[in-house]
Amino acid sequence: MLKNIFRVAISNFTSIISGILTGFLIPKMLSVQDYGYYKTFTLYVSYLGICSLGIIDGIVLQYGSQNYDQLDEKKFRSYFKWYMIVHVVVAAAIIGSSFLFKDVNYSIICVLLGANLIAVNVSGYFQQISQITQRFKEYSFRKILQSLGSVVLVAFLFAFSVSGNNVSYVIYSVGIVIINFLLVFWYIHTYRKIVFGDSYSLNETRNDILGLIKIGFPLLFANLCSTLILSLDRQFVNVLFSNKDYAVYAFAYSMLSLITVATSAISTVLYPMLKRMNEEEFKRNYDIFLVCVTMFVYLMVAVYYPLSMFINWYLPKYHDSIEIFRIIIPGIAISSSITVLMHNYYKTLQKNIIYFKKSIVILVLSGIINYIAYRLFGTMQAISMASVVTIIVWYLYVDNGLSNDCESKKGKNIFYIIMMLGSFYLSSSIPNMIVGFIIYVVLYFVITFMYYKNYILQLRKMLSKRTDNVF
Repeated sequence: MLKNIFRVAISNFTSIISGILTGFLIPKMLSVQDYGYYKTFTLYVSYLGICSLGIIDGIVLQYGSQNYDQLDEKKFRSYFKWYMIVHVVVAAAIIGSSFLFKDVNYSIICVLLGANLIAVNVSGYFQQISQITQRFKEYSFRKILQSLGSVVLVAFLFAFSVSGNNVSYVIYSVGIVIINFLLVFWYIHTYRKIVFGDSYSLNETRNDILGLIKIGFPLLFANLCSTLILSLDRQFVNVLFSNKDYAVYAFAYSMLSLITVATSAISTVLYPMLKRMNEEEFKRNYDIFLVCVTMFVYLMVAVYYPLSMFINWYLPKYHDSIEIFRIIIPGIAISSSITVLMHNYYKTLQKNIIYFKKSIVILVLSGIINYIAYRLFGTMQAISMASVVTIIVWYLYVDNGLSNDCESKKGKNIFYIIMMLGSFYLSSSIPNMIVGFIIYVVLYFVITFMYYKNYILQLRKMLSKRTDNVF
């Protein structure tokens, strides 16, 4: 596992570098209004996974323990044909809906979404196959190519901007779509054995596809619910506030994404690794994995302080984003524990229906909490605080079942999370950023060592034994 995490982490490092450039240069080049339209585009891109109908999710569940050379090539070629037909039809419908909008900007966003649907979901199809078959070299190389493509695009637009030209969200978004299509062509070439050649007819695999949808759709919808829970506050702001206000709110989440990219290295390799564990290892490792995620993310939370000082200097027009960023950033450790670890455990235990039902409950609760926050206070800050409250309830609800299955020590991790939440909000309320940073770092190490001393020593032994294997 460590070797695969290291391999994926290298590619994610390039994603972080790319994210830093795009995260700070794009809002610098675009007007606040254009940035709001661009972030509206990316918000709805995150919902495009629903259009796959659960086909790839069914493949993940059914073939998650197989290696690449064990896949039925003839059958997978037919699966890919079905997948493409579904996406071409849905993409055409989305593009057609662009005529329904009076605002030309939303019509453009619809066209971009329709085009990007095929690129993103087909790329995601092969990405999932890379993960379940543990072909992390292809996955990592693709991430690096995507990052390099984004850097080249941003550099070109920056030079264009410096020359005195206006850069619009349309130009940048079209560039992103083109990069995504280039990556699809690379993926198709890499996995041509399960794309081209002799295949079963569509009629012969119709029942197979329906079976994949049947088992995959609950997982797909659970994933979508997770996405909606984490983005519902942005959806509220997008609908209830002005485009300019949404740009400010969305920029805070752009800064937050620098941390989520770092945690995805663990998530990428975890599911196929869990599928290959015996029951004893599986249960024993739950606590240690949970500790690793929360410790790592709360250490990363310290980037709030230098980032805030940088924004005040470099992008003063987004100064109001800092308070939103301050409210939401400590919640990332809680949401990461759910999306990176707990969800993968539910998948491995084949309890997708249970996770799906719990996600539905939390999604409804999230909508209620966000609506109450808006009606009572009518501010973006209140909505962002409501999202943190929702994530805490989500964590408690989802962890409850797993703690019983894995014989976990209930309560220990949530007390650590509460202590770290309080420590961050206390230290970040200090006007002097440098003093606040020092206090937070000191509190982090004191609380972490106090709560997780035994786990830290255990991790140190594990890493010292396996470091040689990583390299």
